[in-house]
Amino acid sequence: MSLRISYEQALSCCAAQKWAQQLAAQGPYADIDALLAVARRIWWTQTGVPGWLEALAAHPKIGDKKGMEGKPEAFASFSRGEQAAASQSLSGDVSADLVEWNQRYLDKFGFIFIIFAKGKTAPQILESLKKRFQRLPHEELQTAAHEQMKITELRLTGLLGLPAESAEQVLARTQRRAEQVLTHLAPPHGGPLRSPITTHVLDTATGLPARGLPLALLKQDEVSKVWETVGEGITNEDGRVGTLLPPGNYIVPGRYRMFFDTAAYLAACKLAHPAFYSEVPFYPEVVVEFIITADKAAEHYHIPLLLSPYGFSTYRGS
Repeated sequence: MSLRISYEQALSCCAAQKWAQQLAAQGPYADIDALLAVARRIWWTQTGVPGWLEALAAHPKIGDKKGMEGKPEAFASFSRGEQAAASQSLSGDVSADLVEWNQRYLDKFGFIFIIFAKGKTAPQILESLKKRFQRLPHEELQTAAHEQMKITELRLTGLLGLPAESAEQVLARTQRRAEQVLTHLAPPHGGPLRSPITTHVLDTATGLPARGLPLALLKQDEVSKVWETVGEGITNEDGRVGTLLPPGNYIVPGRYRMFFDTAAYLAACKLAHPAFYSEVPFYPEVVVEFIITADKAAEHYHIPLLLSPYGFSTYRGS
């Protein structure tokens, strides 16, 4: 059964007029997956930055109930539903902080802070706002556009009558279908399941594991090219983080990036050994980028880091 969407319906999902016009004009669509695929393509390849900013400007600030006033009812209804968890958990202190940080964000980037808010509490949103505030403007614009696309996809599925739970599943269906099945298969040789990607940091200057080093695992979206954090942690006493991803035997193919916050670790080393480590870390961060191909998606990936104040190396471990 084909799906049709009008310009007004599309605009209630995303306020970029050019995007809405093209999505309506290119229908009907064979199914929801076909509709979402075209919606993504139009957003990332044809809408452009002016359209992105137009869509962002239509949203009320997170936590700003008055921001719903004057919005078309369909758009406002979507926003109220998406921010329900945040509204229910909004205390006076968090509300004041959101007002302050929303304004700081707007002053820095020139557009409002936007996040896929469904299911997120107000404190969680505030934490994300503060973290994203540290980014460079061009990086943050891409992230905001990515969040807008996630919101748009959720609204499109809701618009077509799918229940909320099914709508969220549809958003990740294509990418996660194989992962959801293969993750639960029995591990090879009867061994325990573990995170498909693990890491270990060794301080070669001391010959000891690097304990307390913050790190994150990111994956690049194939269409938008935006890097999304998919896992993070802090190395334990053995210098390891083994819980970056849920345990499983499968990892979605694509381009990945391991980010090591070496500045935080080397600063701690400076306090412990003031005569040996420099005041300003020579390597404030280490980024290891790697590609997992489809034919090797069932393999385990261990990405270790050998670190010293003036050098580092990595390799694929097992």
